[in-house]
Amino acid sequence: MTHSISRRRFLSDAATGVAAASTIAPLAAASMSGLDDQKRPNVLFLMTDEQTFQSLSMNGCPYIDTPNMDRIGLEGVSFNNATCVTPYCSPSRASFLTGQYPHRHDILKNVSSNRQSGQAPLPQDAFPNTESLLLDAGYATAHRGKWHLGDKGEFDCYESFGYASRASRGYTEYLNEVLPPSLFADHPSPGKYQNRPVEMLPRVEQGFHEFHADPNNRLAYISIIGRSLIPPEHLPETLITDQVIEKIEANKDGPFMITASWSPPHDLWVIPEPYYSMVDRDSIEIPGSFDMPEWDHNGPSKRLGNVMGREGIREYMGIYYGMVKYIDDQVGRILQRLEELEILDDTLIVFTTDHGDMVGTHGCIGKSITSIYDDLLKIPLMIRYPQAIESGTTVEQPVSQIDVMPTLLDYVGLPVPEGIHGRSTRPLIEGRNVAWRDYAFCQRADSSRMIRTADYKYTLRTSNGTSTLYDLKNDPLENDDLSADPARQSILREMHERLINVMRTDGDQLFEKFTW
Repeated sequence: MTHSISRRRFLSDAATGVAAASTIAPLAAASMSGLDDQKRPNVLFLMTDEQTFQSLSMNGCPYIDTPNMDRIGLEGVSFNNATCVTPYCSPSRASFLTGQYPHRHDILKNVSSNRQSGQAPLPQDAFPNTESLLLDAGYATAHRGKWHLGDKGEFDCYESFGYASRASRGYTEYLNEVLPPSLFADHPSPGKYQNRPVEMLPRVEQGFHEFHADPNNRLAYISIIGRSLIPPEHLPETLITDQVIEKIEANKDGPFMITASWSPPHDLWVIPEPYYSMVDRDSIEIPGSFDMPEWDHNGPSKRLGNVMGREGIREYMGIYYGMVKYIDDQVGRILQRLEELEILDDTLIVFTTDHGDMVGTHGCIGKSITSIYDDLLKIPLMIRYPQAIESGTTVEQPVSQIDVMPTLLDYVGLPVPEGIHGRSTRPLIEGRNVAWRDYAFCQRADSSRMIRTADYKYTLRTSNGTSTLYDLKNDPLENDDLSADPARQSILREMHERLINVMRTDGDQLFEKFTW
């Protein structure tokens, strides 16, 4: 069977992952630099959205196996304490590109397709960025999938896809041909994904209606949780994978830098069979306490967890892990094609995500709270490149998204721009004894700042000066806030002073408001 809109015509969306064009444009290219082609690895950047560290089987996930994601870490290096710079999509992605914290690159919230109402996009000429630097060094560059930083065409290393919605014209036409809406005309489900029904459990459908009852609930759509009726082969992420493979095939002689950026396991939490039923809901344990600071009780993720109850939270968790498994299969398709083309070991492969998800912890569904729990902060980060990275390497030191850009530049033999926040992790990977930061720093726009050490996590709400303190050694799920404990006041003060010093050193001007 053939269709007038083929997979080859499908292109990813600049804002949320899908768009279309009549042909696949050639990769951006530039004149070759003085680097030795024989020593320059291809770079493949594989990225999900909202995936927790513990969702990989190599990190202890009891519900699914992730052999393809695991392979990258087990045959290369796995960073066991990698963190995001913020639990927002756009700022984290900008930090990957620039090696800068959000308060420097100034993408503090998610970039909106509406320039008048949303955060302004990241301009290409504001800071050096990884892909443009590699383009200038002779690399072919391409990006497929979620971008979330404006118009990709404003970067000379990418084609332009403009601002398009999730239900972009190209994908909508494609889906209309392979799965016409008329097939579902009589389906009773109130929930939709890609304008196709989502089958929800009775308890979840009840929660869906309760969550929609508030007319001011701008995130009401995240309560669509269930089984999608779109087969896996027609999901946007499958088509993104097809395109990435096509790009690899067209540029197999290298060098290239190609990014695959998939949206799952970000909301909507919907997935078709066989992934929907892979996790037995009765086997799922909701981690930790349902308690959390009072200011987070009205956060959308907490309110959604409350209306869904334990049964609804388990349904969401099962689907979340099914979505991770689906993307693991997409990763496997790419690794297999690299092997078939005999360029797997010539390609430096990064696997990571932009931030985490609560996945039921504290009774929350999603990420939309103001606290910065480790479920949101800690992310998977692995690199495979057997020509320079020994199989089975682990790094325990805290690393951040700001370190990805300088690390990639180091391995391809390009100088790291001066003045960025990040540092190459190559010395850590190679086991060299170098001075390294012993903390992680995270921020939420101008509303909060956080510092995390091996022992404690301290968060300061810059909106009102309140704070939280968690003992990570004895309370890893962060159930007990110790900020009011008289016995911990010296630790509280010490962590506050450390946070202020980091803010001052890294140019975060908010430090001036909170110096004790």
